Amino acid sequence: MSTTYLDGDHFDDHVRARLDDLKPAERQVARFMLANPNEVLFSSAGDLGAAAGTSDATVVRTAKALGYSGLPELKRHLGQTFTARTEPTVRLSAAMENIGSTGSRQIDRVMADSAERLQEMQRQLAPEAVEEAAQLLIDARMVFTWGLGLSSVCAEYAAFRLARRGLVTRHCDDTGFRLADALLPLRPDDAALVYVPARQNRDVELILRYAEDVGAAVVLVTSQLSADLSSRVRVVLPAPDSPTKFTGETLTASIVTDILAHTIASREPDRAKSTADLLTRLRADLGERK
Repeated sequence: MSTTYLDGDHFDDHVRARLDDLKPAERQVARFMLANPNEVLFSSAGDLGAAAGTSDATVVRTAKALGYSGLPELKRHLGQTFTARTEPTVRLSAAMENIGSTGSRQIDRVMADSAERLQEMQRQLAPEAVEEAAQLLIDARMVFTWGLGLSSVCAEYAAFRLARRGLVTRHCDDTGFRLADALLPLRPDDAALVYVPARQNRDVELILRYAEDVGAAVVLVTSQLSADLSSRVRVVLPAPDSPTKFTGETLTASIVTDILAHTIASREPDRAKSTADLLTRLRADLGERK
């Protein structure tokens, strides 16, 4: 996962510190970004190039010259700064103003936001990490799935998807004291598939600590992760979030789940096929009884 701006720098501090190293056209774009953060968040490279008096290629070059992998990563850093410094109602007003009121505009912005997130996920997602995660899940006696907040939906989806590939799964949406009870059956030959967005809480800490205690492997799907937390899990799979919040946190996490499910099926085709056949027979039995 990218660590370009995980040192806590605010976006404007990060950019100003690098202005003198930019070429004139890139400096022009960077100064436009500093003066118009909202427009940067909600605009494409082409729109930004036109607004800054340059081109979309110059906008992309500027992002890379500033130390980012590209415009999507720059937007995520800007989005973090924007979120930290701006009240939620102000952020919502900015989003509504930029997305517009027409259906076509809303379609364009949501689709563009989705495409940027998927492009960034493809850049971050290492094939070897996917392979390692898939093998850990295949080898597990049982896969325990859990998600923080809305990400619990992705964890439940993962339990269904992996079960249909022949894995034994158990989804948990408990929190607090009930989570403690749910963790009791976890064993050293189990694996935990945990979905956590950028935030962390005591429930996440409990899962990671108990998994460490019993020796269960943890696969973490997350949009952002501090270095100390990454050292406590076996595999991290990135699911980039949206700086504009035009699309929800579950978009990339659910696609990571699909990738895992297909990777597992390709490694264990006989198990996946026999499970699919069994599911078909069970569904047929239900149909006959109606």
